Amino acid sequence: MTSTDTPQALIGYSRVSTDGQREGYGIKIQEEKIKAYAEEKGLSVLRMFRDEGVSGALKDRPALLQLLNFVDENRKMRLGVCFLRLDRLSRSLVISEQLIADFQKRRVDVISLEEPDLLSNEPNRKLFRQFKAMMAEYEKEMITARMSAGRLKKVQEGNGYAGGRVAFGFRANGDDYVPVPDELAVVREIFSLRRKPRNGERLGYQRIAKLLNKKYTAIRTFNAMTVRYIVNNPFYKGFQHYGTVSTFNERLRVV
Repeated sequence: MTSTDTPQALIGYSRVSTDGQREGYGIKIQEEKIKAYAEEKGLSVLRMFRDEGVSGALKDRPALLQLLNFVDENRKMRLGVCFLRLDRLSRSLVISEQLIADFQKRRVDVISLEEPDLLSNEPNRKLFRQFKAMMAEYEKEMITARMSAGRLKKVQEGNGYAGGRVAFGFRANGDDYVPVPDELAVVREIFSLRRKPRNGERLGYQRIAKLLNKKYTAIRTFNAMTVRYIVNNPFYKGFQHYGTVSTFNERLRVV
């Protein structure tokens, strides 16, 4: 804690990233441990703030910002912010230290359930805290690297969805692309209209968009840029891209 004074109440903070299952500590488990700690210390938990599916490498997280606002609104109380361990607060050394400094400035005790005396000014404890933050950052980078390698392999082998934006006409279902028939009918019509000569000239993107908006109002609104993006997207010709790697997948080919 920041001092020997006991906080009047606690604020709980929990977080899971998009890799929450790999981390092994879901929101429910984190909050149960925070509540158990509060009960053991005879403290109430005023609020629980949770960021779900949010990277710990970001500082501007919705629940974290709400937590800081809550602290500012209750400055007359001596509060303690409680979390399971330091990597739940952040997976970045710089952001961890910035947040800790922010809490200290607000006279808020910082309690990590798995790392006692987190804010001790004793040199070895401070070194330990910063080392833990560095390890959390390293682990985050390793998770990202493994995911990137897995996605790259998936694209190279033509084995379906590898993450990122899904092209109109498909949706992602786990690791695979699932066709959306109504949308694919629109895609095919776009290519047909673009190829079909009208008085010896192809239809322009704006003209195609106007025709689509009359016929497919229930699906979405189209504009020239949307039509152009679809026409020039190699995905509809069966090519998947990830980084600098491109591979052909006949199963995904639309035109």
